[in-house]
Formats: sequence, structure tokens, C-alpha cells
Amino acid sequence: MAKKIWYSSPLKFFWDELYGKQKKFTPEMSEEQIFNILRHNFLSRPYALGESSETIDLMLSGLQLWKEDSKGDFLHIFFLEKQLRDFLEKTPLSDLDGIRRYLYENGINKKVVYFKTNSQSNCVIYNFGLHIPYETNGYAFSLSLDENDTMELYFSHGNNNGRHSDKFYADLNKKSDKKSLIFSKMFRLAINTIAYMKCFPECVSEGVPRISYDRDEDRSERNITFQLSEKITDSEDSQRSKIPHFRKGFFRALRSDYYTHKKGEIIYVTETMVKGKAKTVSKSKDIEDFDNRTNKKAKKQKR
Repeated sequence: MAKKIWYSSPLKFFWDELYGKQKKFTPEMSEEQIFNILRHNFLSRPYALGESSETIDLMLSGLQLWKEDSKGDFLHIFFLEKQLRDFLEKTPLSDLDGIRRYLYENGINKKVVYFKTNSQSNCVIYNFGLHIPYETNGYAFSLSLDENDTMELYFSHGNNNGRHSDKFYADLNKKSDKKSLIFSKMFRLAINTIAYMKCFPECVSEGVPRISYDRDEDRSERNITFQLSEKITDSEDSQRSKIPHFRKGFFRALRSDYYTHKKGEIIYVTETMVKGKAKTVSKSKDIEDFDNRTNKKAKKQKR
């Protein structure tokens, strides 16, 4: 019997815990009305234990993504293999400027309100969710570019959510505490997913994959599926230093006028040897003959 295929759901907490519970109390209300009630409750009620203006701001950001999802405007991306998620989480970020330009070209202009600072800004927004096979919680991301060209990421994964900008990404990578590791991993996953979609269009198809166990993955009409490209491989982490070392692959946008026909495209730069030469040696089909010749030569030398 074939194994049942099911996928994680982005914004599961907001659909189940917030919308689901409110819908039971007010079944006659529309999603828009429920959104207004939930938003009003967050803004008007006293802080609960452990809450702050920052945590409320994060919840409101997630609630805004839920509203977009309830209207069918949220982009849902299905990964056919978990390995693709793992690969994108680990792939270094070396060309944020290329992604920034892609967001300007493909994002949506919106006015974003920040509850924490009581301010608003005109931004370019790119929102999407990730479905991972055989996992409960999916990922929801909102990437924004503000008027100062700062790239900011909001993420929601299960009960966890957070926000940080590209200005602090380098500092996050230097830290080893649990929160910093999660934030840097989320930033790489979001950015590299966009780069992957641009770099390997042949691995992207419209619609949802075959699902044996339905978990309401088709709420939105905007669904695409990602396959794992044969051009990418994962490798062991290696420390960077001044001595020759192995560097993992990364995504890069072609900006030079040298690339007449490919300027502006995002490519994947494969792993390579830095500050040194490298050769790859594999086992020869004629290795047995080589062993025989080597043994005969060794016997002659002993004589």
C-alpha cells in the first residue's frame, strides 16, 4: 500500500487557534469580520503574561498574512522533498542586492503600519508560505523593502514568529544562541527560496502536488510546486580561512554588462575550492588491472 502524502500548513496557528476558536463563537461572521474582531482584541486588551508591544506587533503581522490567505491572495509553495528545505536553509547568502532588485520588480507596493513604533511606511512586499511534506507546521514569510532600502523579514512557523532585517543578518551569523540560529536559518530559507524559484524555473510548476491526506492545502488559488534541481547538492560545512578551503554553493545575480543576454538573471554558483587547486579522483573500472601491475612491479623490486 502506497504511503499517504500530506503537507504542512503555513499559518496553522492563526487558522486553528485564532480564527477557528472565534468562528465557533461567531459562526455567522465572515472572515473579514472575524479579522476585525481579532485585530481589535489585540489592540485593546491589556497585555497578557509575557506579552509586549513587540509580541503584539508580531501577532498582528501574522494576522495580516492570515487575512491575505483567507482571501485567496497568499502564494503557497509546495516542496516535493524535505531535502530542498534543508538545502536552502544552509546555503550561504552572498548577494542580497540581487534579491532586493527582484523584490522591487515582483513585489507589491503597500503601506505597512507598525504597531510597536506607531508609524507607517511605504514598502514593497513579497509574501508566501512553504508546505513541507510529512510535517505539521509550514512556514509563512513576508519580505518587505522600506523607503530606506532596508530588507526586513517577518516569519511564522508554528507558534514561533519573529522579525529582523538584513542589517543584522551578519551579526546573527556570528552568534550561536538558539534564537539567533533560528532567525538566521529563517532568513536564508526565505531569501534562497526566492532565488531558487528565479534560478531554476524548470523545477517550478503551477498547482498543488498529489496529496493523499487533505489538510486544507488548497485554500488559495495561488499554488506552485518546487522540485529539487539536479544542479544543487548539499555538502559538509567548512570553516572559511586564509588557507585553501572548500566553499559551498550560493545564489548570485548577474549584474555586469559583460552578461549581455543574461544580465539580471539569478544563477547558482556551484561549490568550489577557494585559494587552491582541486582534483576529484574516482575509482577506475580498470583498477584491478592497476593493482595487478603494481603488485608485479613490487615483486620484481624485492628480487
